[in-house]
Amino acid sequence: MYKPNVIERNSLAADRAHVAVIDAKIMELKRSLSLLNKERGRLQDQLDAYTYPVLTLPNEIVRRSSSTFSPYVGNGGKYTLSLTNGKHIDQKLRLLKLWLQRLGSRLLSIRMDLQIDDDIQLSGDTDPNLAATLDLFTRAIAAHSARWEYLRLYLPDVDPFPSIGPTLPFLRDLAMDSVNGTDSIREALHAAPLLQTVAIQLWHEHWISVYPWTQLTTFFGYGLLAHECVDILTQAINLVKCNVDLDWSDDDVSQPYFTRHNVPIPFDFNSPRLIPDDLPWKLLDIFTLPALQKLEIDEELLQGDPIGLLKSLISRSKCHMRELYVPDLDRRSLEKYRLALPAVGSIWKRGFL
Repeated sequence: MYKPNVIERNSLAADRAHVAVIDAKIMELKRSLSLLNKERGRLQDQLDAYTYPVLTLPNEIVRRSSSTFSPYVGNGGKYTLSLTNGKHIDQKLRLLKLWLQRLGSRLLSIRMDLQIDDDIQLSGDTDPNLAATLDLFTRAIAAHSARWEYLRLYLPDVDPFPSIGPTLPFLRDLAMDSVNGTDSIREALHAAPLLQTVAIQLWHEHWISVYPWTQLTTFFGYGLLAHECVDILTQAINLVKCNVDLDWSDDDVSQPYFTRHNVPIPFDFNSPRLIPDDLPWKLLDIFTLPALQKLEIDEELLQGDPIGLLKSLISRSKCHMRELYVPDLDRRSLEKYRLALPAVGSIWKRGFL
């Protein structure tokens, strides 16, 4: 029978001692883990036992509030107020005022969207109750205009919008489809240092003198006359996105020419509503667009020599056009464009706007 020598016996004794030390440490860790599990269980029981105040309300109230005044998250606003229909007006108005109060000094993203039939008037004697109700809501949000960050007003022409503060210090994004009754908002736009995005559904010439055009980066305008478009783009030198729906007046048609302007923006041109047959000037000849990357335009706008007009625009602008969309092209014409304009990255007959 083999007997270990002295050296081996000493080594085995050392290993046994080391194992004993490890076992002791494991037992200590198990006791610590047991204590931590007990503490965790105690804290979890406290959390499980807590009842949030809103959950103490009757289910009917919670369900009604959620269905009639659900928050709308806007382009960037986390705190948003939404009025989307005419039901439960009293409850909505109370919730609106409570919400505005509870939000304290936080910035607001507000959307008011009133959808009514075309034959319903908000002024006169047709529906005074509806006009009065709208006035209550507009007054509630007007009182907090200094905290507006994103504002969407999709309203019919109404009685004057309530007075607001002289400045809109945090307003970044504005969309409106009402022309009349918004004088108080227009006056404050001169003091809106952060405003960058504007969308106007119903255009009126008095908007030209209102907006801080040089600071805007995005503009959507509908119903602009051609000469108004030129006036705007020569001021809005920092635009990176522009979508306009042009209309035409007798003055536009009779104008013998437009001065060619240098407009350094990517210009996305939407189709106008009507192209006068006797238009004495070419629309794209108005502009020089050195930063142009995308262009959407109907071939109707390119009267006479459409390919030549596009070549001229690209040549004098020295731009690098990546995408050209001409929605009304047939397949044969599309191939002609691609052969004639090889420097354009992609030419399509579908739109991107």
